[in-house]
Amino acid sequence: MTKRKFIVIGIVLVIILGIGGKVYMDNKRFKDEMLNVVNSGQAKQVYEKTLKNADSKALTSDGIIKSYKVDYDSVEHNPMGGIMLKLIINDDNQLYIRVTLDQEENGRLTNSSGGGSLPLENMLEKGNMNND
Repeated sequence: MTKRKFIVIGIVLVIILGIGGKVYMDNKRFKDEMLNVVNSGQAKQVYEKTLKNADSKALTSDGIIKSYKVDYDSVEHNPMGGIMLKLIINDDNQLYIRVTLDQEENGRLTNSSGGGSLPLENMLEKGNMNND
């Protein structure tokens, strides 16, 4: 190969790496922004309201839903808008509620859709803590 071909290949590789790096950094920044929203106090209020809608005694000793945590591996952008994620209930991966955080025009976060896993729905329907 001639020296000129090496230079052209080198320039093409630098351009490809530059574009790839830019795309990676944009995706990382977007993911970080989503995680900031997911971890915000306003999002926590949405989660707790969602849990109380499913179980009026949620997060109390009398409730079926004792605790929750965000499944960070499930956080993703909803193509229709918002952020989708799962809340793991009582440290049991089979018990979860899907949440879609949306931002209203006034800036408030809401849960626009979602639902519980079948085992969780069955537990809530029966009103007991047996995971049958």
